[in-house]
Amino acid sequence: MDPDQRWFACVKHELPAQHTYQDGLVGGMTDDHQWVLTSPNATFVPQPVLDRVRVEVRSDGRFGIEDPIQWPQLFSRMYSHYPFILRRPADPNDDRQPIWWRPSPHNFIPINGSVVSCLGTLATEPRERLGVLVEKMSSRISSFVEKQKEPPKYINYCNLSMRAAFSCLTFPSTYRDLVVQIVNVQRYWLESNAMLEYMESHNERFLLRATGPPLPVDLSFMGTYTADPVAAFKLFAAGIPVWLIRAPSAIPSDACIAENVSLSRPEDIKVSTTGFGQLVYFGHVGELHHAAVSKGGHTYMDIPKIFLSNNEVSIPVAANANQPLPSQPIQGTASSSSRASVSQSFPSQKAVKASSRSQARHSHAPYSRDKRPSKATPAEVAVSQRDKFIEEDHHLFPPTIPVWTECLAQVDRTVPTVGRMGYFVPEPALLVGPSSRPPKSRYFYNWLKGREPWLHIVTYTTFCQGPIHQQWWRNYLNHENLDEATDGATHTAKQKAEVLALFKAISSEDKLDTSHKEVEFYGKSFSTDPLDTRLCQQVVWEVFELCFRLELWALDRCICPSTSQAPHGEQTNEYIRLDLISKIFGGAGHIRLASLPTGNCGLAAMDINDRIPALEAFRSVLVRWPGVPDALQQQRISTALSHQRVEELERLAVKFYLQQFYIHSTRAAIVPHRFPA
Repeated sequence: MDPDQRWFACVKHELPAQHTYQDGLVGGMTDDHQWVLTSPNATFVPQPVLDRVRVEVRSDGRFGIEDPIQWPQLFSRMYSHYPFILRRPADPNDDRQPIWWRPSPHNFIPINGSVVSCLGTLATEPRERLGVLVEKMSSRISSFVEKQKEPPKYINYCNLSMRAAFSCLTFPSTYRDLVVQIVNVQRYWLESNAMLEYMESHNERFLLRATGPPLPVDLSFMGTYTADPVAAFKLFAAGIPVWLIRAPSAIPSDACIAENVSLSRPEDIKVSTTGFGQLVYFGHVGELHHAAVSKGGHTYMDIPKIFLSNNEVSIPVAANANQPLPSQPIQGTASSSSRASVSQSFPSQKAVKASSRSQARHSHAPYSRDKRPSKATPAEVAVSQRDKFIEEDHHLFPPTIPVWTECLAQVDRTVPTVGRMGYFVPEPALLVGPSSRPPKSRYFYNWLKGREPWLHIVTYTTFCQGPIHQQWWRNYLNHENLDEATDGATHTAKQKAEVLALFKAISSEDKLDTSHKEVEFYGKSFSTDPLDTRLCQQVVWEVFELCFRLELWALDRCICPSTSQAPHGEQTNEYIRLDLISKIFGGAGHIRLASLPTGNCGLAAMDINDRIPALEAFRSVLVRWPGVPDALQQQRISTALSHQRVEELERLAVKFYLQQFYIHSTRAAIVPHRFPA
């Protein structure tokens, strides 16, 4: 019998009282007449995503019809929660509506005074509405996990991904990356909700309904299509929309289809790739396709392109060929162009050699050999010539934390080292200059002008160049106009061109904003004439704090690289790392500061009891490192301990960290300070 004839013979315009998953309220044939989809519980048939697909980031930050949060997909046992993804509620007043909200440029608030003019933040109202849903979902997940002996790892991945994406909405980014991060929050909220629905209720109903009548269909769920009879049977029994896909010749002769319908086409799904278009997968639909979409949720539109090629931006990275390299962060699947290959904190062998030449050229000499002053007074010693294990006394430096200052001076510099590390942000001493001279207002102004775009790059897990050489920072901080004198053949001109190329790579515009506009620091206007001493102290404090946080993060990635072979394991480990480290600083889920503190807190708190939560979080990071002292491994830092014992463990933790940092960097660590009064 002709396939079409066989299909139409099944359309009987009625169903038996007790129909099965083989029957259909509706059924429809694909345009090529190769496949038929029938549903025992839905009243429509979605156009299926079949064969080979090209999954790209569309203009709304999603992945079009191939995206499981937008359209039913082919059933996969590894992603068996996808059928439980919610559809958008019809009620416009539903509290969950922000999960399907699409931002527009008027929700993007540009920041002022940046060398890159394309950065901005999300307006407060939509961020707060999303935040309420994120907190509720995260609490729901925590409650669920506490009750499970072995909770699925993927629920943790979704929760961490959702929280990490939401934390990014606090800080400036490009508009395209803002759109992608909003979608990430929405995606992992929907996936988390789907997993909870699957595990909390419907998973048990599969067995309970094995012999009884099926549950009424719940069309608030996305549903799925499948060629697997067992999956179709279970989903039908649980009341989840399901479509059984078969060749017309495979339909049983006794099957009953009540109505033949045209396939439903997507109406409100963006297909344009204008302004976006990053490819995350090309291949057959199914498990690999789903894995690519889930991992592709961590795509950034503008950060990776900055470092796609070392020929574009060749930043000198301070490192050594013997340095152990951490593993690469998770990447898009099945497409060589889906993500740039990135190392995390330390450079490639090629970069190491280039860096070695750069270091040999400069070798702790702040002046060229022929122009170096004959003598320098102790107060005028250059940053690279002073003993960095001894805290410098400068009127712009914030108050020290005694235990950190003492332990820094006690670092054993006779032990062998295994690598070198540059600086993620300018060294504080470089920013303020020698104590005998007035600080250069140009240095502060240039740092604040480039601060947001640089932190936009360096605080994401896709950042691949790692800490950079101090000379690069000196060239940037000392520049007067980035757009001038970058075409020369001198070493300085080339380095200046590299600075220019870096910031241009972030911007969609060819020109940077090099005008001397007013810059801000946490909402405060920064004046260079005269310099506001109080504000400068706060700027320097933040640089100390950022240095410490980023160095701790980088060292942890070096000592405890993510090497999981499990699906999503590597990215999950990176988010666990970020969550673990951020707890030292209040648990915001991000390395950056959302605001300045109002006083001394965390590791810098004056009262030992106030330091305990941060110290325990710090200890929790260090106990994962080889060689950690037994005392830290065996005893938690808590209020149950005496003050003397807490201080002993604090000193032990600080000393161990500073020694490990020296071994892996061959320099002194930047340590935290107390907030200037």
